[in-house]
Amino acid sequence: MAKTALVISGGGSKGAFAVGALSYIHTHVRPIDQFDIYCGTSTGSLIVPLAAIGELDLLKQIYTTTTEDQVLNIGGILNLLRQVSLHDASPLKHLIETVVTADRYNRLKNSNKPVFLATVCLQTERLTYFATQPANTTPNYDVRAIQSATDLQRAMLASSCQPVFMQPVEWRPGSVPVRQYSDGGVRELTPFQAAVDGGAEVIISITNSPVQTPADNQLITSALGMLGRTLDLFSEDVNNNDYRLTRLYSQTSVYLQSIRQTLLAQGVSSALIDAAFSKGTNPIAGTALRQLIDIRPVDKLAEGGPGGLTFDPALMQQMFQKGITAAQAAFPPVPVVA
Repeated sequence: MAKTALVISGGGSKGAFAVGALSYIHTHVRPIDQFDIYCGTSTGSLIVPLAAIGELDLLKQIYTTTTEDQVLNIGGILNLLRQVSLHDASPLKHLIETVVTADRYNRLKNSNKPVFLATVCLQTERLTYFATQPANTTPNYDVRAIQSATDLQRAMLASSCQPVFMQPVEWRPGSVPVRQYSDGGVRELTPFQAAVDGGAEVIISITNSPVQTPADNQLITSALGMLGRTLDLFSEDVNNNDYRLTRLYSQTSVYLQSIRQTLLAQGVSSALIDAAFSKGTNPIAGTALRQLIDIRPVDKLAEGGPGGLTFDPALMQQMFQKGITAAQAAFPPVPVVA
């Protein structure tokens, strides 16, 4: 069976869409704890560790009932002068610590499932994955090991804390040099790279935003409106780059495989082909990706508000249903032959 990765983007409360998609996948495609690699950014990082141990009911509860006061203490504009962030994410920290128990961490650890949570280090400006299994740092990103339930809690919080809106997380408080981590969506909104480097042949990605943010012909008259639109543009640009590179990996891998088959048919030895394709000039040597299955909403998930910071259970249930519909479109039911 092909090595398959589950990759989930950021999006705050819009993660309800991803959980809806997961509920359909679990029933009609494969159990959510049966993927080979799990990667998440921001709200995706809150989802994938629980998905890896099959906690679908808990995810549904969190993403259809959580309210704003369980995530943020809303701050005033003066906090930007006096504090490190506009809002305080202490309620989210408490929620994560309540959900990520020692038992759930041990189940994840004993499953040996590679889980990668994307963050950005504010001191080094590097994309950094916190990982439950050993992985190598590369020129494109750093890797930090998750070695305890506390580590997992801290990594999930760091990946979820949007810069300016929520405070960054100091990985080892008091350590020198200091290292603070924040939302991985600054560098990688849909975290494909660890899945590609981990040898995934198939990636099922759930991204909580449409391919393109729809045109909005309304006059922007407030700083909040300007901020919301800027966040949309920034996120869209980051995400387009995520997808562009990943599709290039997939298309090139499929293309090289077709060349391999042509050369074999012409009598060229497999050893000679392997030697040619493994040379340093091959930019995707070792990449196995051949299929990207993309699940995204048709339209912007306005229910989640700017930055996905609107946590309204009724609206989250609507996004959950949209996720089911989008996953069904990606995996149509197989007709039953009488």
